[in-house]
Amino acid sequence: MAVRQRVRKALSSKEEFKRFIQTEEQGTYFNKDLLPSPPSDRSWTALHFFAYYLTQTFSPNSYNLGASLIAIGLKWYHGIIAAVIGSAILSVVVILNSRGATRYHVGFPVYVRAAAGVVGAKLFVVVRASVAVIYFATQTYYGGRVMACLMRAVVGHRWEAIPNRLPASAGITSANLLAFFLFWIVQLPFCFVHPVVIRHLFVVKSVVTTAAMLGVLGWAVHANGGSLGHFQFGTKTPDLRGAQLVWPMIQAINSVMAALCPILINQPDIARYATRPAQATWSQATGILISKVLVMFVGCATTSACVNVLGAAYWNIWDLYDAILTAYWGPAARAGIFFASLGMVLAVVATNIGSNSLPVGADTSGLWPRYINIVRGQVFCAIMAPLCVPWKIIATATTFLTFLSSYTVFLMPICGTMIVDYWIVRRGNFHVPSLYTLAPGSPYRYWHGWNPRAVAAWAAGVAFTVHGIAGTLDPGSVNQASKNMYKLGFLLSLAMGSAVYYALCRLFPVPVYPAVVPTGESAADLMRFECMAPSEGFFPGESYDDIKGVLSAVAAADGDVVLGPSADEKGAAKEHDSEKYSV
Repeated sequence: MAVRQRVRKALSSKEEFKRFIQTEEQGTYFNKDLLPSPPSDRSWTALHFFAYYLTQTFSPNSYNLGASLIAIGLKWYHGIIAAVIGSAILSVVVILNSRGATRYHVGFPVYVRAAAGVVGAKLFVVVRASVAVIYFATQTYYGGRVMACLMRAVVGHRWEAIPNRLPASAGITSANLLAFFLFWIVQLPFCFVHPVVIRHLFVVKSVVTTAAMLGVLGWAVHANGGSLGHFQFGTKTPDLRGAQLVWPMIQAINSVMAALCPILINQPDIARYATRPAQATWSQATGILISKVLVMFVGCATTSACVNVLGAAYWNIWDLYDAILTAYWGPAARAGIFFASLGMVLAVVATNIGSNSLPVGADTSGLWPRYINIVRGQVFCAIMAPLCVPWKIIATATTFLTFLSSYTVFLMPICGTMIVDYWIVRRGNFHVPSLYTLAPGSPYRYWHGWNPRAVAAWAAGVAFTVHGIAGTLDPGSVNQASKNMYKLGFLLSLAMGSAVYYALCRLFPVPVYPAVVPTGESAADLMRFECMAPSEGFFPGESYDDIKGVLSAVAAADGDVVLGPSADEKGAAKEHDSEKYSV
C-alpha cells in the first residue's frame, strides 16, 4: 500500500515525478540517457536523417550486394528493380516505427517496454544487442582491410614487405592484423561521442564517401574508353525468365530489405532526437530510396567497367583497390586509392557507429542503467571487437556467419509487435512516467513486468521462418517450401509477429493507461489517436507546471489523487508547442 501511495504522489506533478525517478527507482529502470530527450537534445533535422540512411547504405558491406544477386542468376537491372521495391517497403516500415519516438522522445530500450513490459523488454534488448556486438567486430575487420589498402598507398612496397609471423590457421596476416588495429584506433574516439553530437559525422561521411565511390566509377569508365561495359561479369548464369525469375527476385528483394533490418529496430534510438516529427519521415524515406538504388548501380557499373580494364570482376572493394594499385602503380594511382580508401574508411566508421555501436550503447544502458550510459556502452562495444577475433570467425565459421546474416527473422517480429502496439492497440498513446516503474497500476507492469502476448508473438514470428535457415546451411535438410519461406523471411516474420500480437491483444486486451487517471476525461477522449502526444506522454497535472503554474491536487474520497485543471486550461495547454514539455 505504501508503494502505491508513493507512486500516486509521484504522478501528481512533474516535480514529484522528477524526485521519484531520482531516488527510489533510479539505476533499476532508467538513467539520464533512458529518460525522454529534453528539447536541447532534439537537434536532428531532415538533413541528418537523410545523411544517416545515405551513410548506412554507402558502405563496403552494401557495395558488393550485387555479387550475391548475380550469383543466383539475376541481371544487374533486376537488382535495381529489387532495390526500388525493397526500398519502398523499407520506407513504410521506417516511418511506422519512428513515429512514436518522435512524439515521446524515448529510445528503443524504453520504447519497447510499452509492448513487452518493463522487465520483458530486456529480452528484446538482448536479442538486438547480442548480434550487434559481433557485427561491430566483423565490420571493424572489413574496415581494417580497407585500411590496408590505404597504408599500401601511403608507404608503398614497405607495406607489402611486412613479414607474416602468423600461421595460416590464424586466418589473418601480420600486415592485415596491424591494419585492423590501426582502423580500430581511428574508430575508437567516435565511440566516445554522444548520439546528439555524432549526427555531424553522418553528414560529412555522406559527402566524402559518395564522392569517393563516384570518383572510382568515373576512373573506371575513363579507363574503359568511356564505356560502362555490357555488365558482363565473367560468370555464366542462367537466363531466368517467367516463373523461374519469381523466387530469385523475391530473394533479391528480401536481401535488400534485410540489409537495413537492424536499423528498422534502431529507429527510436535516433528518431527520439528529431526536432519535429515531420523531419524524421520523408527525409528517411527519400534517403533509403536514393541510396539503395544508387549504391546498387555504382557497384555493378564499377565492376562492369573494371572487367575489361583489370581482367576480372572484383566485388570486394578492398580487392578492387588492391588490383588498381597493382596494375597502375605510380603516384597518380597511389593518390587516387588513398583518397578512395579514406572515404571508405570513414564509411565503415560511420556505418559501424550508427548501426552497431549506438544500438549496443543504448541496449546495455537499458540492461544495466545504474552503471552504463550510451557512451559507456559504445566503448564497451569497441573493446569487445578484437576480443571477438572477427578474422577467425570470417576465416573458419561460414555457417556461423550464415546464421548471423539470417537474424532478420529474429528482429522483424519485434518490429511488427512495436508497430501494432503503437498504431493499433494504443492508438499512439504512451504514459511516459509508467515506462519507468513496476508499481501496481502501471499499464506496462503486465505479469511481473512481462507481457506474454509480445513474447508469444515474437516466438511465433521466429518459428514461422527460422526453419529455412537449415536449408541455407544444408540444402538437402529441408524441402523447397521451407527454403521459399526463408526467402520471404523479412516479410513473413514481420507479418506473423504483427498478426499474432494483434490477435492476442484482441482476445486479452492490454491496459493503455494507469489505474489512476485524471478526472474529466472520458474513455473516448483518452483513446483518440495520439491524444497524449501534445504533452509528450504526461497527464495535465504531471507536466503543465511549465505553462500554467502548479496545479492544485485534491484528495478524492477514495484516496485517489484528482488533478483539477479546467477544460479551458487543458485546451490552452495543448495548444503550446510540444517542445515545452520535458521530464
